[in-house]
Amino acid sequence: MSNDVAVQARDFGGCTILTVPGDLDVALADEIGWAVNAAGSRHVVVDLGRAAAVDPTAAVVLVGLHERVRARGGGVCVVTTDQDVRAQLERAATVAAPPCFTEIGDALEASMTERQSGFARLA
Repeated sequence: MSNDVAVQARDFGGCTILTVPGDLDVALADEIGWAVNAAGSRHVVVDLGRAAAVDPTAAVVLVGLHERVRARGGGVCVVTTDQDVRAQLERAATVAAPPCFTEIGDALEASMTERQSGFARLA
């Protein structure tokens, strides 16, 4: 499951959007983690719309990232229409898998809603 193109990262109003170019392997999962740490983001959308498969170890890495970001008061949302990808993430979760959405707009809305509720808790 090797990919030739790196994960693309962009900021959308305080939410980091990471687009994976194809199937999610361990190297790309690690790259996602580095990008999140570099951005310092607490709200992350991982677009797996082009992925038809997720390496089991990569799923564990992504679920672990979700748990670490949740501990910082944020969360990771995943965009995928592939039921196998969703199932792989659910199998990897020991507590809670990142929520999955079929459309990036829905994932961004969920992320932004969480961000706004975090601001309300601080006020």
